[in-house]
Amino acid sequence: MSGPDPLRIVIVGAGVSGSGVAAGLVRAGAAGGLSAVVDLVDPRPSLGAGLTYAPGGDPRHRVNVPSIRMAAATGRTGEEGAEEDFHRWCLERGVLEADPAGWSEGLHYPARSEFGRYLDERLRSLFAAAGPVRVTHRRDRAVAAHRRGTSHGTGFVVEMAGGTATEADALVLCTGNPPPELPGVLAALGGHPRVVTDPWAPGALDGVARGDRVLIVGTGLTMGDVVATLLGRGHRGPLTALSRHGLVPRPRPAGATSWTDFTADPSTRVSGLLRRVRAAVAAARRAGRPWTDVLESLRLQNGALWSALPFDERRRFQRHLRVWWDVHRFQAAPQVARLVGEAQADGRLAVLTGRLVAASAEEDGGSGGGGLWVVHRPRGGDGLVGRGYDALVNCTGAGHGAAFGRNALLAGLAAQGLIRPDRLGLGIEVDGRGRALDAAGLPVPGLFVVGPPTRGSLGEVVGASEIVPHALAVAEALTGLRRDRPPPG
Repeated sequence: MSGPDPLRIVIVGAGVSGSGVAAGLVRAGAAGGLSAVVDLVDPRPSLGAGLTYAPGGDPRHRVNVPSIRMAAATGRTGEEGAEEDFHRWCLERGVLEADPAGWSEGLHYPARSEFGRYLDERLRSLFAAAGPVRVTHRRDRAVAAHRRGTSHGTGFVVEMAGGTATEADALVLCTGNPPPELPGVLAALGGHPRVVTDPWAPGALDGVARGDRVLIVGTGLTMGDVVATLLGRGHRGPLTALSRHGLVPRPRPAGATSWTDFTADPSTRVSGLLRRVRAAVAAARRAGRPWTDVLESLRLQNGALWSALPFDERRRFQRHLRVWWDVHRFQAAPQVARLVGEAQADGRLAVLTGRLVAASAEEDGGSGGGGLWVVHRPRGGDGLVGRGYDALVNCTGAGHGAAFGRNALLAGLAAQGLIRPDRLGLGIEVDGRGRALDAAGLPVPGLFVVGPPTRGSLGEVVGASEIVPHALAVAEALTGLRRDRPPPG
């Protein structure tokens, strides 16, 4: 007597989020809890890396967590030795010996591309092993999905850019961060040959000449990577970074340990949470502990703290405190922080605080596209400052506002009422189990979202250390779909 047909699951996106879900399903199958056929849909050649850790990236771009603490999307969370698996891989592959510049205070911060290479190797091995869960990496792009009856009941039909379609009992959206978009004042410069809208696009900085006067809009982690790339290529022109607060990421300390419990009586107001955090930092200082121990507590507890905040308080946090959270939470690898600091000290990089007011391009009639004129209002001042630049690089982060309009799959699902934007405009609204909410606010059976698109609903789900547990929880929920399905007939 044969068992039930395997569950058919389509996962859109094979970065840390999607590969983490697939790895969790494989582990569940090995434990005897699931039989499934999984299509992992992503046109990129590598697994797990996504855009952040893509192999072949600039070796100056480093993970901001030491190798011995880097979380992996291989479904082994909680297993003995799992947390050190990347470090062991680095030792086995000679990564640490080949990269002496990666060492800082006895810890190694490898190139992000090495972490991508590690994920791809480990995941391919995991998915190739025989078992009740079979994962296939489909190098294609999902462009549409429709709610429809399938051979197992209600499910989805997912259409690919290559012209094929596949049935799915469950669909998991792991689309990551949407591509950057130029902020409003700069929108008119879109398409200009001297304006880099997406610094992560292949060869994005190749058109920046060594002597160019470069304006970098945004002062977060991406700014540090752009500075590292340009200076590493021998750039000698002046670099200017501009943001509303002029905040650059804090350097990553040698280690941090969670120290404070904010969840026992979680604050329902941002002001109350902020007071508690400041008091905890002061207490930590008196105890001889670094402020990063308090931040580590916030990082680990952020989901519970976010869920305790009403929507108006979440919106208040987004408007007034998000930039401060980001600059402390997303710390720079010591090497990048040191490079940025040295470039500021010797005058190669100026960090300005202000708001963009106007921007225009000068036409020169040639292939260079002309110069750029950008006007900003310094923070706290009434006057305007206008300066000329030869190139502009947008480092303002993901283009959350245009995510639905620029992604055909998401736009189509929204048009059917199967998903909706969260009210902060950061991504897709989900419930606490990662299930997409439809236009009426009800969870859609079999439709899940993992990773950065859930940020508005679940809190900080951006770094690998937050994404992996969420991915594994969704994998567990998918395993439950088979257990909950009534027998046919």
